[in-house]
Amino acid sequence: MKIINEYTYEHLKNNKRHTISILVAITIASVLLFSLCIFLYSMWESKLNVTIDEYGYWQGEIMAPVFGEKLKHITENPDVESTMIKGNWYTAELHDAKRPYLLSRDANKDFWNNMNFKNSVLEGRLPEESGEIVISKLFFTDNPQYKVGDKLILPVGNRMLNNEILSTNAYKQEGETFEALETKTYTIVGKLDISGISLFPGYIAMGYLDTLDILPTDGLTVYMNFKNPRKIYKELPDIAESVGLDKNEYGQYEVRYNTMLLNLYGISDKNTTNIQLILILAIVVIMILLIMGAFILIIYNAFALSANSRIKELSILKSLGATPKQIKLSVLYEGLLLWVIQLPLSLIIGYIFSNLVFSKVNGILSLMEDYKSMQISFSWIAIVFSLALSLITVIVSAYIPARKVAKVPAVSGILQNSQVIKIKKPKPYLVNKNFFGIEGELASSRFYANKKSLRVVILSLTMSFVLIASYINIISIYNLADSKNDKELSHDITLDLNIADEPDIEMINKITLMAEVKDSVIRRQVRTAIYVGSENESHIFSSLGGLSGINSNKYNVLKEDDKYRIIVNLVGLSDESFKKYCKDIGADYEKYNTESTVSGILINATYHTFDDSKITEEVPLLNIKEGSQMWLYEKIDDSMRTNNNFDIKISDITDKYPTEINSNRYNLALIVPMEKYIKIVDDFSSERILESNRMSISLLVGDDASPRVKKELIQIASSYLGAEDFSIWTLLEEKNHKELVQQAIKISISAIALMIGIIGIFNAFSIVTNNMRLRKKEFAMLRSIGLTPKGLNKMLTLEGLLFALMPILISIPIVFIICWYMLNLTPITWGEYISVFPSKSILIYAILIFMAISFSYWISSRSVKRSNIIESMRDEVL
Repeated sequence: MKIINEYTYEHLKNNKRHTISILVAITIASVLLFSLCIFLYSMWESKLNVTIDEYGYWQGEIMAPVFGEKLKHITENPDVESTMIKGNWYTAELHDAKRPYLLSRDANKDFWNNMNFKNSVLEGRLPEESGEIVISKLFFTDNPQYKVGDKLILPVGNRMLNNEILSTNAYKQEGETFEALETKTYTIVGKLDISGISLFPGYIAMGYLDTLDILPTDGLTVYMNFKNPRKIYKELPDIAESVGLDKNEYGQYEVRYNTMLLNLYGISDKNTTNIQLILILAIVVIMILLIMGAFILIIYNAFALSANSRIKELSILKSLGATPKQIKLSVLYEGLLLWVIQLPLSLIIGYIFSNLVFSKVNGILSLMEDYKSMQISFSWIAIVFSLALSLITVIVSAYIPARKVAKVPAVSGILQNSQVIKIKKPKPYLVNKNFFGIEGELASSRFYANKKSLRVVILSLTMSFVLIASYINIISIYNLADSKNDKELSHDITLDLNIADEPDIEMINKITLMAEVKDSVIRRQVRTAIYVGSENESHIFSSLGGLSGINSNKYNVLKEDDKYRIIVNLVGLSDESFKKYCKDIGADYEKYNTESTVSGILINATYHTFDDSKITEEVPLLNIKEGSQMWLYEKIDDSMRTNNNFDIKISDITDKYPTEINSNRYNLALIVPMEKYIKIVDDFSSERILESNRMSISLLVGDDASPRVKKELIQIASSYLGAEDFSIWTLLEEKNHKELVQQAIKISISAIALMIGIIGIFNAFSIVTNNMRLRKKEFAMLRSIGLTPKGLNKMLTLEGLLFALMPILISIPIVFIICWYMLNLTPITWGEYISVFPSKSILIYAILIFMAISFSYWISSRSVKRSNIIESMRDEVL
């Protein structure tokens, strides 16, 4: 075997053309596989780090308070690896601060090590002992007399209202007082990058919790990590039951899963299929298999040429005693040796290539607000996995020709170059002959005679073209479907005011009277509930399955006895906005001001997807008439402790919205004047204050003015409110975000297609060069019988044209099938799609293929044209 290996090594040194050809193919294959693995790993790790930074490293949470006496059922559970605990809320009174209270909770060591608060420290450090606290940055902004390192001696006690204790994190209440119970000393050790809306009467603070100090009656919030996270969906409900929790109205415990983190680890609830995770895994597996399959064919072709070139030598070795197994191992050893030689280079190039792609993607996505750049992550797992894939690719590629060579009899192999080759009678290509003459028929004959050697190149170029063309078409279909399904928005900027008090009228006027504002709607909104039976459903909705056919786990529709509870969004419009809305729908504005009873406009419409259609349409939900009374309840889930209810007269019914309203499918909306709205929500419980008092101002300004208006809005709102009290959404930013994400995906897809295309072009050059070299005698014979240089050029041009057309012709039906499948999933018709067909982009890529093949033929044919006819006919093709 040593002699065989030495022979293989010498063969590689002496046949540099074949060696370099195989080495380049293996290198590019390894580069692409390594780049793909490191790219996927880096994206996964980047997403994982961002998720942990933003949400913390925890897998499950018990949302309901866990009493200290029950904590041992969690901490002593053999399946729980670690617990992150937050203790009781404490209220400390501040005497010389802008807000009256310090609202604090303590947390144990594991909490500070694992949760996202550790990433929010702007100054100082985390608390490490009892009595040390970190406070919201808002505290230092409002009260510059304090700094990190100060000690505070504060009274701690209860917030009181009418001799009742308010919870520490309750919204501020008119007339509340403070009852001091003890005094505590705090040391400020850090500043946190968090804030609280002005509706809270205090500053958020966090301290250190010694678990030995937990009392049996303490109400704790507990986060957990499990030793085997894949069992979390079974174990967490069991733990909730063990600590005494009751199930809610939907038959579930008040627990929460960190689904974003779990999904990144490939963990999901068996009862709910994670389509996105399955789709991503399927795409990755298919992509890897396609790349490996393509390179197996490409590298196999190179190995086959090398093996065929030395069949005579291997047959001589076989006649001298080498076994078929040794012959097979010789070819495999050649592959292994070349694979080892290219490893350092492929790893370096792959790393550089991945960096370039990441740099381009980061450059595009950096235009998004709060975007965190992705970095290439070094991972031995990714490297070993990619090396294993490339090794398998090389071994499989070498094994196929090795097995064939090993089966060749020694005598046949030795006589291979001297045996008479039987040539089949060529098929006549009359169409090409009629159009292009004898040169066209010769080009067609030689192209189809060499189709086996060309199929690898055609496959590579076909895959590259299909990948690019499919992506371009899929994005075009997606964008068209997205624009068709999305209803046209009446306003493109929304300012949300997260305040309980009435906003300054001067601020409102400054906003609505801006020169760029073409239209504005001021509204407040709160969720209420209505109970209806099947008899109240509209005829259309009932025929589609009605309320009984709705998945209550997916939509907020709950059956209680023989009634269904659905959400009605009660919306209050400012006087000017309500007047304009009445005019738009043809309603009488005056009657809403003169009637003694509260009346409103019902938007009796819901979105529903018909079984025999791909389009989501609006249908009437209820069978209700104008003049009817609608009885509404404040209670929208069983956890709310209120029986407040009221009735509203339905004066008008419509399906037109005054502006974009936060609403889900199978919800209704009831529009009332703001004055009547305020009277209704005044009776709501204090826990609904923020939701019911939040004001939204929707503006129509246009894309050109949108960036400028947003800056002005920030300036105006900041002069009246704290930064945490308002937020701004713009349609333009949302559209730009989609475009940036698509561009980033396009860069990634193009990078992969480029690598496959390079392989195809490289292999095309190699195949064409070898064919030209082997066909020197054939070309000399044709020239000797009268084929002119012009005719030879025409023949090679037509042959190259067939070569370049073949990948495109094969790709067209594949791309057509992909487009057909995508169109079946969307409401887009072929006629609509043809109008946005991305012909320009696809044509450019097709032209690039033509140019690459033409260049290969031009370079390779030069030596043929310059060769001497007599010498070429005399040369023996080796």
